Amino acid sequence: MFHKKTGKTMNQVSAVLFGVFLCSLLAFGNAEAEADTIQKIQKEYWSWRMENEPEYGTYIGMYAFNDRVYSYNTSMFEIRKNKTQGFLDRLNLISSAIPASDRINYLILKDTFETYINGTQWAWYGALNPMNFLEGAQLYTSAVKSSSNSRGDFENYIARLNAIPHQIEEVKETFHEAIQLNRTYHNVSIASVPAMIDKLLVEPIDSSFYSPFNNSLTNAVNIPETEKHGIRERGLQAVNRTIEAYRKIKEFIINDYMPNTRAHYGVNSLQNGSEYYRACLKWHLSFDMTPDEVHQVGVQEVERIHGDMKKTMEKLGHNGTVKEFFNSLANDSRFYSNDSDKILEEYNDIVFKRINPKLPQFFKDIPDVPLVIRKMSYDGPGGGYSSATEEYPGVFSINLFRPLENPFFDFMALSLHEASPGHHMQHTYAMMANLPDYRRHTPLSFYDVPVWFPWYSAYSEGWALYSEYLGIEMGLYKDEYELMGRYSAEILRACRLVVDTGLHYYNWDKQRAIDYMLNYTAYSYEATEIEVNRYITWPGQACAYKIGEIKIKDLRRKAEAELGNRFDLRDFHSVILTNGAVPMSVLEMIVNEWIDDVKSAPLASEASVVTSPYMVQLYVVFVLILSYFP
Repeated sequence: MFHKKTGKTMNQVSAVLFGVFLCSLLAFGNAEAEADTIQKIQKEYWSWRMENEPEYGTYIGMYAFNDRVYSYNTSMFEIRKNKTQGFLDRLNLISSAIPASDRINYLILKDTFETYINGTQWAWYGALNPMNFLEGAQLYTSAVKSSSNSRGDFENYIARLNAIPHQIEEVKETFHEAIQLNRTYHNVSIASVPAMIDKLLVEPIDSSFYSPFNNSLTNAVNIPETEKHGIRERGLQAVNRTIEAYRKIKEFIINDYMPNTRAHYGVNSLQNGSEYYRACLKWHLSFDMTPDEVHQVGVQEVERIHGDMKKTMEKLGHNGTVKEFFNSLANDSRFYSNDSDKILEEYNDIVFKRINPKLPQFFKDIPDVPLVIRKMSYDGPGGGYSSATEEYPGVFSINLFRPLENPFFDFMALSLHEASPGHHMQHTYAMMANLPDYRRHTPLSFYDVPVWFPWYSAYSEGWALYSEYLGIEMGLYKDEYELMGRYSAEILRACRLVVDTGLHYYNWDKQRAIDYMLNYTAYSYEATEIEVNRYITWPGQACAYKIGEIKIKDLRRKAEAELGNRFDLRDFHSVILTNGAVPMSVLEMIVNEWIDDVKSAPLASEASVVTSPYMVQLYVVFVLILSYFP
């Protein structure tokens, strides 16, 4: 047949139409592929992260790689970089027409990949030192277990135990590389690690590594009793090899590593150390600030907070120095107890009876995720938070190794920071939000910064410090003593800006850093020394708190100024929390867009006029009348 208008046969027309149809189908398919590329990359990236960090997967209830352990082999530097670059290359192919619902995820995913790749130029620095007194394989032993009791679970666990000796050998090899390149820790970062390992060097049958082969295996009804003996025997052999591996790494640290620790406290003493420190700062802050700028902000904040402390002290009738004021309270039984259980009871009262009842006045849609308060299992910072999972509650840990170093007037500020509305609430909002897995779960690691995937310390720690400030508005500080505890906690974070940059950029020694902090805080000498050792170990990390809090306060002031009586504090807090951890530049974008949305929304009175039944009826009649006229 012949088509009159085109002058072509019907077969030719059909072929053209089929071609158009096929092109349209391909275009539609490509559009569909492009639309879900972000989702696909996110899922594949997270799956790779869980394969790469299998112990963390176990911790959060993802058991696909329960038979494996994390590799510390230096060959992984290039492998992980190339894998991340591949994800970034795919992401960069996506059209700029990103759906609004995916825009924030796109920006954060891109920043995640770029941050890691940019950090890899420093791979042969901190990442060569994977054990210190704050983190490492000697502390994360609980992550090797799973909560199930099937035969496969025990086989996977035995396989993981058998992999640990090789993993510890990799730690030894990276330590050796650090020695060769003169990029080791200072002794303060590693000195207490052998004693930590000592706690693992017990009889295999008494080891926590062996405990699943007792209770869990005994209660495993789906495993025949005739097979349990063999499982226990193989488990015991694997535990024995694991313990021996820890014994060897302890000997290496004492005999080989510690004699070669760096002489100077700051990382600027390393080759290209000042640039390395700048990279660490940028990783933790998620934007550029020079060490000089950070230092000056710290000096200014210390001066401001110190003025607030002096005014509060005057109300209490004390005209001496801050140090003298806190010293005067040292023997006051109202503020100290040597009873750890009493201290835990006080923390429980503060969190569950004083703080939680006031939260609904300042927050919307508060997630119902349980929290427990426990004694810290190792001697580290004064307190800490371990994230909740779908299976386990959040844990607010208190360092009670020296109970008399925990003044009661510090408890409120620490509770606001670590529990609610601080880290626990922050994390649970992210858990409940519709965030991709890689943003809901953040495997933490500090020794290898900036060669690690960002978890946006300035946002996370800035919010926790903002939460301490928010306690004032919530009316939670019951007297001037608790207020002084709050100021002491805040000035500590301001001191960190001065001390961290002092140690790693201005060549301060440890004693100068300790003396500076003792002048302004309620901390004992021993606690202050632990703090300073932490800053020496994790360059830049301690600066995230104050810089992040300042940014959040600035954004709030901007919103209040631009919105006036339209500003709603609960809405503002939801905007900050419901997007999860983000770079500070993205947080600023989110808040600015929220401000614009609120501005453009009709006032309640205007909305009521538009949506009143009378106006709706009038509008319908008007449309019907117009429909009669062409």
